[in-house]
Amino acid sequence: MNLTAQGYVSLLLHAHLPYVRHLDRDDYMEERWFYEAMTETYLPLIDLFGRLTRDGIPFRLTMSMSPTLLAMMEDPLMQNRYEAHLRKLIRLAEMEIERNADEASILPVAAMYYEKLSHYASLYRDCGRDIIAPFREYQDAGALEIIACAATHAFLPLLKHPESIEAQIALGAAEYERHFRRKPIGIWLPECGYTREISAILHKYGIRYFIADHHALEHARPQPKRGMNSPVMTQEGVHVFARDPESSRQVWSSREGYPGDPDYREYYRDIGFDLGWRDAEEWEYIKPFLLSDGQRIHTGLKYYRVTGDSQPKQPYVEHRARRKAETHARHFLECRERQIGSGTSSLDRKPIVLCPYDAELFGHWWYEGPLWIEALFRELERRPYTVAMVSPSDYLRIYPESETADIPFSSWGRGGYAEVWLQEDNDWIYRHLHRAEERLGQTASRRRNELWGYPETAERILNQAVRELMLAQSSDWAFIIDSKTVPSYAVKRTSLHIANVHRLLDMIDSGIYEQEALEEMERAFPCFPAADYRMYLPEELRQDGDEAGILRPPSFGKGPAAIVSDPGDEGMTAPRSAVLRKTVLMLAWEFPPLIVGGLARAVYDLSRHLVSEHADVHVITRDTPEAPAYETMEGIHVHRVRILQTATDIDFMDWVFQLNAAIADCAMELIAQGCRFDFIHAHDWLVYYAAADLKGATGLPLIATIHATEHGRNHGNIHTDIQRRIHELERQLAEEADRVIVCSQAMVKEIMELFALPRHKLTLIPNGVDAGAVADAADSASFRLRYAQPHERLLFYVGRLVYEKGVHVLIEAMPAILQHCPETKLVIAGTGPMKRELVDLAGRLGLERHIIFTGFILDDERNGLLQAADVCVFPSLYEPFGIVALEAMQSGTPVVVSDTGGFAELIEHGVDGFKALPGHRESLAWHITEMLLNGERAASMAAAAQRKVKRSYHWQSIAVTTRQVYEGVMTR
Repeated sequence: MNLTAQGYVSLLLHAHLPYVRHLDRDDYMEERWFYEAMTETYLPLIDLFGRLTRDGIPFRLTMSMSPTLLAMMEDPLMQNRYEAHLRKLIRLAEMEIERNADEASILPVAAMYYEKLSHYASLYRDCGRDIIAPFREYQDAGALEIIACAATHAFLPLLKHPESIEAQIALGAAEYERHFRRKPIGIWLPECGYTREISAILHKYGIRYFIADHHALEHARPQPKRGMNSPVMTQEGVHVFARDPESSRQVWSSREGYPGDPDYREYYRDIGFDLGWRDAEEWEYIKPFLLSDGQRIHTGLKYYRVTGDSQPKQPYVEHRARRKAETHARHFLECRERQIGSGTSSLDRKPIVLCPYDAELFGHWWYEGPLWIEALFRELERRPYTVAMVSPSDYLRIYPESETADIPFSSWGRGGYAEVWLQEDNDWIYRHLHRAEERLGQTASRRRNELWGYPETAERILNQAVRELMLAQSSDWAFIIDSKTVPSYAVKRTSLHIANVHRLLDMIDSGIYEQEALEEMERAFPCFPAADYRMYLPEELRQDGDEAGILRPPSFGKGPAAIVSDPGDEGMTAPRSAVLRKTVLMLAWEFPPLIVGGLARAVYDLSRHLVSEHADVHVITRDTPEAPAYETMEGIHVHRVRILQTATDIDFMDWVFQLNAAIADCAMELIAQGCRFDFIHAHDWLVYYAAADLKGATGLPLIATIHATEHGRNHGNIHTDIQRRIHELERQLAEEADRVIVCSQAMVKEIMELFALPRHKLTLIPNGVDAGAVADAADSASFRLRYAQPHERLLFYVGRLVYEKGVHVLIEAMPAILQHCPETKLVIAGTGPMKRELVDLAGRLGLERHIIFTGFILDDERNGLLQAADVCVFPSLYEPFGIVALEAMQSGTPVVVSDTGGFAELIEHGVDGFKALPGHRESLAWHITEMLLNGERAASMAAAAQRKVKRSYHWQSIAVTTRQVYEGVMTR
């Protein structure tokens, strides 16, 4: 920051769109708002940030990014549709170059569009379609300051209850933290709408500042002595920055503003409206690029400049517009210098001029807007100005205290108050919103004891009601009705969400849960995973019932003093010393270094992350020659018990009984030595006897994780005595447990049907992987040469060699794969009772040259193969979850799995992998071949899968959820 400057300028872009995702079809005009914003504003912003960074030009910019916009940016459906939209635009631009080959003044503009659109497509692919990540990275680097926004951009002053206002702010803060991995310092109040009640809520969530319109400070009491040139503080200590009207006029005004310059591109002359009025052939040419019903829309290809009011529109000339943007950037900075210079003499501190604008002004409405922003920072670097660009929090670090004043109700809308969102055309909305708001709060309060963690379907219904209400509260619908752009759409969306709220609450009141309707709403509006109906409880009820602390903001702090003021500081998460430590007794028959299947790794990962969540974890497991009887591993206390006879010496079930006796004896000895446990967590039926005995002896709550069932492993064929005994022990474990955890929706259904367990007793918590669990291979090319030549394709399977893993189906599919990709190798890693049979099958099919059986491999070798393979294949016939597929996805390798069990839920077919029919070798062969022959599509799916794992399957959040299950069981 330039501390020698005479004053400061803060440029703030408010990035927001209403939630316009539509599940049913992709050609809604309103959904195109998102595509246009991506192409014309957000990718150009990332592009200009990259140019400035590459040229060593420092910049400091503030942005707010609304949760609805972020939800669409991260949505795989919207990502796919946007990428398809971009490809279609590139094709149109290419056709336009050919169509305008003889138009000397138009051809360069068509070529410009083709070049830019192709570049943006490349930029989008380079970030793996995760456009949020570059914004986060520029914030982490200190170039951006990103601030929060209310969940659905509701005009907060017109919400009826404080709980509703707080819910919007709390969920907005939670979504900010989820995306940007830090607490929000500032917030953009939607439409700058403020009332006095909001300040206390912002203070509660640790928000240090917000933005108001200039007249909010003009009417503040007492009148701020520093005027508009410095923030003031509310009674709760939250800072208020006022929008500067002079700089707003220079950019916003249709008459005085820069965008109206004759050399800039004309927004309204688009080929989507210009072509095909008189010529049928021209109509057929442009029609595929309009809506499916023939409705005309903006394509983004516009060939003319503003020109002048009384003149015919002239062709756009890019270099002239660029020069004009540079001229206007200089003018803007010179005006700010004069403005600051005239206001410094009467101040006891350096002034700040806050310049907030809608982000879409830059690029979408004002095509040259991003060039203008770039020119500002290049100009600042080119010659010494007496002003410096800062963020509001930068200013607060210099001047942490401000005058205190009472800020009145205000907004930045027409008239300065609520006229835009409350007038005769849209005032009908509020009686419906308020009724839905009241009903949700009443239902949550009335049912809080029954619903506190149970049953999960009821919680899902109420949480979806929260999403629907918040989507109905969006200020965009009232704004659209006021502006008369697409009022029928705004009415439809408002009515739909309000109707959905009442339908969901009717389910709660009647006790009849319409699962299909609920799932349809969840699929249609898959946003805001942190939405929680308890946000709508009165404060005293919320604090009383919040077992896991998810509704209180301890990590946000209790006010400005608890906030980390520097966005670049380490330790952005607030101390958790207030969290009460719990001690978990974890029982598992396998644990590293003894790894038989996926259970050992899952227990290990869960345990070490529970330790990081302020839990003491003692794991009791069986001994193994390569490990001591007791050790600590990453904070886990590991106790290994010895069994005198091995499973091969005696009947297997007798061995299991001895194992359980040794585990129970070890636990009781630990208790006798003074170890105080809070919970018992048992993994699978092999530790049932010990778990049941310890629960009976200690009275401790028992949580059981059932990773798989005997019924599922054998496809329902429970015939032998040992199968029946295992099945019965699984049933007893499920009944004895106070809570049963399973890893997929398929397992939820399986356990309920097998053991007649009520749904409220089950919790679905997926398995996960760590961000660094699959390390990069040191030299992937040389590693790959161990198994395949450079010209060969490499397939990889790793897992137990048992029937339910379907490896025989993969081997049987190889001849069909080799027909299309003859130079293909398959590596099969792992051991199991079917190994000899599988080797013989490969021999009978003449596949010895194409299949390598490695046997057991170490983690480093497995990780190297996961990364080196062209495709990882997991053809299971039964798969409760499938953690190895997650590891493959995390490694960035395309995956093909069977459409069964956990795999069916893990993979979105054609988006982040392929799902083949279980047991169907032709289907498996076809999908593997598709991956091998379509490298670009395979890479796109692999990138989407990698983002999904990073977003949804990390052990830290799984440990948090598991701890919440513990706390809920203990409370009850």
